[in-house]
Amino acid sequence: MIGKAFLNKIWCYLVLCIGLTVNAQTDEERVGKAAAAQVLGAAPLVNSDVVQQYVNVLGQALSVYTGVTYKWRIGVIKSDAINAFAMPGGYILLSSGLLKSLDSEDELAFVLAHELSHVARRHHYQVVQRQRLADQAAKGLQAVTQDGDTAKLAQASGQIYARGLDKTAEFESDRLGVEIMTRAGYDPAAAINVLEKLQRLSGNDPRAELLFSTHPSPAERLDMLLQAGIDKLPRPTSKPNPNRQARFQKFIQAI
Repeated sequence: MIGKAFLNKIWCYLVLCIGLTVNAQTDEERVGKAAAAQVLGAAPLVNSDVVQQYVNVLGQALSVYTGVTYKWRIGVIKSDAINAFAMPGGYILLSSGLLKSLDSEDELAFVLAHELSHVARRHHYQVVQRQRLADQAAKGLQAVTQDGDTAKLAQASGQIYARGLDKTAEFESDRLGVEIMTRAGYDPAAAINVLEKLQRLSGNDPRAELLFSTHPSPAERLDMLLQAGIDKLPRPTSKPNPNRQARFQKFIQAI
C-alpha cells in the first residue's frame, strides 16, 4: 500500500519540477520544461493534492511498461478544453475538461498511456530537433547560445501543439498506449470508450476544437486500433474493482 508520506513526496516533486524550480539536466528536459511553462502560463494547475497525487501515482505505475526511464512530471491543469499535452523529457499535462469526460480509471489509463507513449517515442522532441537543424541551416549554421537554442526549441514545440503531429505518431501512441495499459492490468476496451466519447462530440464544440484540429478523427483512430488487433488483447476476467472506481470518483469530484 502506498503511504501518505510517499504521495506527499510525489506531489512536492511535481510542484518543484513543473513549477520550474529544479534545473533540468538534459536538452530534452529543458525543451519539455519550457513547453510546460508555456501551457501553465495559459492554464494553472488544479489546486488539489488529491488530483495531482492521483495522476502521478497512476502515471508512474503505467510508465514501468514504457521501456524508457524519465523523471515523469504529470499535472492536471484547470481548463474546460478537452486536451492533453505530452512534452519532451517526461512532462505531461491533462486538462480538467478532458478528465471530467471520463468514466473510469481504465479510461484515464488509456489517456495517460497515450501521452506516455508520445514521450517514450520522442515524437515532439524529434520534430523540434529537426526544426532546430532547419533554422541553423537557414542561417548558415551560425552558432547560437544554449539558452537561445532552448527557447527556439520551445517555440517550435508550441507550434507543434498548434498544428499537431503527423498522423502516424498519433496512431502509434494509440497502439502503444493500449499495449501499456493492458500490460498494467487495465481493460483495453476502455480505449474504444474514450475514442467513442470523442466521436460523439460535435465537430464545432469549442472545448475540443484544438484536439480535433491536431489529431486524426476519432473514427480513424478507432479503425487503426481495430486493424492493430485491439479486440484480440486479453481483457480482465474479474469484475470491476470497487476500490479502483471509488478512488477514481474521489479524484473526479476533487477536480
